[in-house]
Order: sequence, then C-alpha cells, then structure tokens
Amino acid sequence: MFTSLLKPRGRKLARRLAFWVALGWLVIIVPAGSLGLASVALNYRAEAVERAAATLSALASPTALTLADYALERLDNIMTDAISPAESEVRLLDVSVLDAEGRVVGSSTDQLKLPAVGSHHPALLERFAIQAMASRQPVWQRLPLTADEAPLLVSMPVVSGLRWGTLIGVFDLQALEHRLLRSLVVLLCATLGIAVLLAGVVYATLTRLAVRPLEHLSRVAAAVQAGQRDVRLLWKRGDELGTVASSFDHMVDSLEAHADELERKVAERSAEVQAKNRDLQAMNQRLELAVSELDRIAHLDPLTQVANRRSLAGTLELVARRPDRPWTVLMCDLDRFKRINDTFGHGVGDLVLRELANVLKDGLRGADQLIRYGGEEFVALLPNTSDLRAVDVAERLRRAVAACDFEAACSAAVGPLTVSIGVASSPVDAQDPETIMKLADRAMYVAKAGGRNRVVRWSTDLDAVPAGDA
Repeated sequence: MFTSLLKPRGRKLARRLAFWVALGWLVIIVPAGSLGLASVALNYRAEAVERAAATLSALASPTALTLADYALERLDNIMTDAISPAESEVRLLDVSVLDAEGRVVGSSTDQLKLPAVGSHHPALLERFAIQAMASRQPVWQRLPLTADEAPLLVSMPVVSGLRWGTLIGVFDLQALEHRLLRSLVVLLCATLGIAVLLAGVVYATLTRLAVRPLEHLSRVAAAVQAGQRDVRLLWKRGDELGTVASSFDHMVDSLEAHADELERKVAERSAEVQAKNRDLQAMNQRLELAVSELDRIAHLDPLTQVANRRSLAGTLELVARRPDRPWTVLMCDLDRFKRINDTFGHGVGDLVLRELANVLKDGLRGADQLIRYGGEEFVALLPNTSDLRAVDVAERLRRAVAACDFEAACSAAVGPLTVSIGVASSPVDAQDPETIMKLADRAMYVAKAGGRNRVVRWSTDLDAVPAGDA
C-alpha cells in the first residue's frame, strides 16, 4: 500500500510544488508590478500634461501681445512654429487661438477652425472649447486611444492684464503610450522568466532533497514487501526525512523480529498439530475399528454367529436395486424344534441351532447370505439366482440337514432332524422384497403342512393349502 502510493507520485509532487510556487509568484508579482507600472504610467501622463501645459504657456505671452496689438497676421506663424518635432513624446499636433468671443483667430493650419482630433466627433472639441473658455486655469482632457494616435486636449488662458483669449492644443502621446506598453511587456516577460526559473529551481531542489530520497524509500519498502529482510535506509540526516528513515528502519527491524518469532511459533504449533494429527489418526483408526466391530456385533446373531434379522432389510435393499437380475429367498425352519427345547432344555436347543446354522452356511455359495430370522427360522438370500436353481440349492440344504449328526454335536439323543424350506423368487413371483419374504414364508408353512422335510416353491396354487404347525 505504501509503495503503491509513493512510487508513481514522487516526481509529480515536485512538478506540482514547482507549479504552485511559480503560480504564487505570478499571482503576487503580476498584480504588484501592474500596480507599480500603473503608478509610473500615471506619473508619466501627469508629467506629459504638465509639459503640454508648459508648451502652451510658452505660447501664451507672445499670443497675448499679438492679440493686444491686433497683429493677427503673426498668429499663424507663431502657431506653426510651435508644432513639436515628431520624435517628441509629447508632440503638439495642432493648436488654435480663440478670442474672448470664442472665434478662432489663429491656427497652425491653413484654416481658421478648431483643430481636428482624428476620428473623434467635432462636437467633442466644441464642448472642450466652451469648458476651456469658461475656466481661468488650464484644462486638459485625454481622449480614447486610436490605432495611430493617443490624443490629449490642453487649453491655456491668454492673459496680459486682460484675458485676450484661449489657446487650445491637440497633443499626441503615442510615443509615451508605446513606451509604457514596452515597459509592461518587459515586466511581464521578466516576471514569467523569473517564474519559470523559480519553478525550475524549486523542482530541482525538491527532487534532490525530497523526491529522490522518497523514491529510494519506495524501492526499499517494495523490497521489504516482497519479503527481503536485510534492506535498510541507514540515512544520516537531521531533517524530517531522516526521522522518517529512522522510524522506517526501526519498523523493519521490528517486523523482522516479529517474523522470526512468528516463524518459530508457527514451527512449534505445526509440530504440535502434526503430533495431535497423528494421535487423532490413531484414535480415528481405533474408532473406525470399534465402529466396525459394533456394526458387526449389531448385525450378528450372538448364538449362531450369522447375520441377524436387523441386517436383513439392508441386504434385501441391495439385491433389489437391480430389478433386471433375479434373486431368491429361502425360508428355512427346523422341524419340531419345540420338542427339543421341551425334552432336552434350551441349552441343547441352542447347540442344535448353532449346528444347524453351520450346516446351512456350509451348503451356501460365497455370494449367498444366511440370516437368522428368529427362533429356529433362517433366511438364505441368493442373489443372481433364478427360481429353478434356487430349488436345487434348497434341496441340497435339506439333504445336508437330514444327514447331519446332531447327537454328536449336541451330546444329546436328539435324533435325526430335518428342515422345511419355502422358496420365492424375484421377479418371477414378485418384485417387492417384503412380498417375496411373505411368499417364501407361506411356501415354508405349506411344506410343513405337506409332511415337513421338504422344499416347496411358491405358486398361486398354495393359497388354498392349509399351513402346518412347527
């Protein structure tokens, strides 16, 4: 953040400061110079008026004597000789003499009339003449500038004991105005030059004293941001930038120490986390084994060590997911098991059930599953098995049970034992697992009714056959 703000703006800061310094110089000096030049111009113009009045005052005495002698023929010569040379800053262009009644009795031109004033209306000169004749003091009036002239009207009373008349002169101050204009141009050029020079000095000075150090600071800050820890400013300055550099180096030292401490703590915490992770993994493994064992125990019949009825629903759901493949349920029930419990006790009955489970399990294939359904009932689930093949499996199980020596396994004279088996298949008989279980159970009871020790496959004809007892 720091470097992104600082780096691209260093030289721009110098340019801006130089610009504002130059602008401040212009704002202060130009009005001040203009006021000074205006004051000088005012003095020059006042001096020009005085010089013009002095010129007419010099003409007043000979004009008064000429009028007193009534030598009007000499007035034109006096007026003509009074015309100023062209190089004079206050140049007399034309002069006329008015008598006491306001008649033009003498002129520097061939015609006896008020002098013409460029493109200005004659009525303006007539009004000035009336004002001049009414005044006992010299009167002057500056007229608006034209492209070729800067007219100045000046009057002078002609007095010699009596007031004999009035002199009216038209002066051209164009040379003076040009001089003032040149002075203004010189002032503006000098002011602009000084402003440019001042801006350059400020820019160069600020660049050397501030911008370049700030750019260096920006580069060092970027290096620190990139991860370098061995960079420092190490400035030996007694100004504010030196204070900034010292604070920056101290900050980098603190950051480095903090980073080292953080890395150390991270390494320690990482080691602790790894150790805890190993412990958690070992614990998870033990928990998984325990859960697996609990699941096995929860779905295992503790007496016969085959799956219990709780696992039957999940097993049926798995085989029923493939309706395109056949599967079969064998419902097996030990014949006359109640007689064994009543005659020999439940302990012998348990041994008989355990041996029966072993015989049935040995007679099934690897993919088949044996489930203790309850009491002396067992369910054999045969996936991917058609009804005809399932009947062959059921017959093999029935014969295996009939051939088993239960007396040796139970140490009791229980005699030969048999099973009755009901068979129902999907999708031949039904597709719903619950319906298949009911049909197999119904076929098993029909086998009981038919004399026991037999296999009965479900068919719709069995609905009319009465069920036998255990």
